[in-house]
Amino acid sequence: MLSDQPYLQSWRPVYELSSAVLWFTSMNTALCLSFFSPLPLSGFLATASVCAGMTVLRLGQALPRWQQHRRLKGQSLSFLALNPQQCLKLQQDNEQKGLWLGWGFEWQREHGQKAWDLMKSDNMPAKLQNSMGAHWIHGMADHEQPLFQPLEQVQMHTMVIGVPGSGKTRLFDLLVTQAVLRGEPVIIIDPKGDHDLASHTQRSCELSGQRQRFMKFHPGFPAESVRINLLQHFNRSSELASRIAGLMPSSGNNAPFQAFAQKAVDAVVQGYLLCGQRPTLVLIRQGLESGVTKLLIRALTMVCTQHQAQAEKAVAQQAKQPQPKNQRQPSSKSEQLAKAWINYYRDEIMPEHPCTDVEGLISLFEHDRAHYSKMIATLLPILGMLTGGALADLLSPDPTNINDHRPCTQTTALVEQQKVMYFGLDSLSDPMVGKSIGQLLLADLAAVAGDRYNYSMQEGEKQAKPINLFVDEAAEVLCPQLLSLLNKGRGAKFRCYVATQTLADFEAQLGSEAAAQQFIDNCNHLICLRTQNPETQKFITDKLPPVRYRYFIRNQGVSTDANRPMEFTGNLSEQQLEETGDLFPPQLLGELPNLEYIARLGGGRLLKARIPILTEPQH
Repeated sequence: MLSDQPYLQSWRPVYELSSAVLWFTSMNTALCLSFFSPLPLSGFLATASVCAGMTVLRLGQALPRWQQHRRLKGQSLSFLALNPQQCLKLQQDNEQKGLWLGWGFEWQREHGQKAWDLMKSDNMPAKLQNSMGAHWIHGMADHEQPLFQPLEQVQMHTMVIGVPGSGKTRLFDLLVTQAVLRGEPVIIIDPKGDHDLASHTQRSCELSGQRQRFMKFHPGFPAESVRINLLQHFNRSSELASRIAGLMPSSGNNAPFQAFAQKAVDAVVQGYLLCGQRPTLVLIRQGLESGVTKLLIRALTMVCTQHQAQAEKAVAQQAKQPQPKNQRQPSSKSEQLAKAWINYYRDEIMPEHPCTDVEGLISLFEHDRAHYSKMIATLLPILGMLTGGALADLLSPDPTNINDHRPCTQTTALVEQQKVMYFGLDSLSDPMVGKSIGQLLLADLAAVAGDRYNYSMQEGEKQAKPINLFVDEAAEVLCPQLLSLLNKGRGAKFRCYVATQTLADFEAQLGSEAAAQQFIDNCNHLICLRTQNPETQKFITDKLPPVRYRYFIRNQGVSTDANRPMEFTGNLSEQQLEETGDLFPPQLLGELPNLEYIARLGGGRLLKARIPILTEPQH
């Protein structure tokens, strides 16, 4: 049904301007003739006054349309110097209005109508050669204003999509800076290790007056990096086993190897915990690579002596006795001692006080050595890369080492101390190691979220500050724990920002469109910068409600009568029609200029906005 509101062509030529020029010329002509004509002056002045009034009237009608055409040139890049005054203003805006998303407007039907008319017209603005994108898209609104999103809605997670160079990192700069100024813990996972993002984050901490909040991890700069144990936080030993086994490829015929590796890691971790030792990547590698004999002896000693004080003396005597000839002879004294401990445990301890943790180590010790080596052959290279060179001290730190002056931390401390932690994974140089570190970090954060949800949120700590998690190039570190943070992290006050280039990146990593769709649907808010992928464009715009656009059809014709060839009739008609179209044309997502985006926020808001480039204050 046609709307009752009048439909006006937005992009017709500004005829009123030509009319104003004509009336202005007439006014000047009347004034000039008054000096040379013998006619009364009053007539010329009256004529000039009428012409002046019409000039003003037509200029008033022409100016809005002229400004509308001028806005098609778009906006130039904006720079925002982060000085203390600007930081204070951002803090106040966050408290009163919410998260600042740049300048822009809410895209509604009238803006879609203007864009639809312009694309159908012959007046399309020419694109500038020295800049990318169609700048006229931002000129569909008469005015732009600062855009804000309530902080309560931010916890429903945000996905950022855009091709390289479109402005994802600059958008992260803006969002990270505001989170830092709010005094909330911030964790940034950047696979490529963008130096600008790290330096801007550090500068935000300095401007907030808390330089000590900033911490940095980067495998490429071990001397400047903090040390962190990504296996520090867990509730059950099986959690660590799942994390480490999850680093192995799970496609093809690798499932049995992954399951065996998980079982082996679980047994080793339980052994270290029985001995009162906190497991690290280095210790787990040592336990798997050199065999579990020494660890088994230590664990059995702890278990057996706990119940029988004379166990160690009895086992030492048994180990000195020669083995029967029908049994395989131990290859070393350590192996002989381990067998003695196993026999003692099974004879004296197990009937009354069985310990399933140590029994896992016994099973691993008695497993066929050749088969054992084959089954963990896929896991050992990954552990070797994570514990080789400088990474050994970075990922498996020793807090008691007084000779290492680099800070030593853990994810729980980052949250409790409201730190701003930047993780540069250096995936460009070593993608496998970068991906493994990112997945271990996300798994540790998922454990922190679960612990926070189970205990902290139930102990009355409702005022605990949210945790802001920024993941750039998310497809590089995609893992089940990241999905868990998206669909369950809200209860633990996690605010996740996930950035990628196209939605196809998730499908390529997860192996199916359904799995990728499951991942994407956990983000309530979507910010799209320039993207060239047609499927991504269609996915974004298909979620918007369809609208009806109006247009005119003009018909004209001439007809004659054969009996009266000198007579003819003509007709001219104009008809207004409606057609269903997209609220935002999907093809325009591939023409967005740098630092401009379309945001589809939860609740149905559609924003067209641009963001500034944050710069250092000029002294």
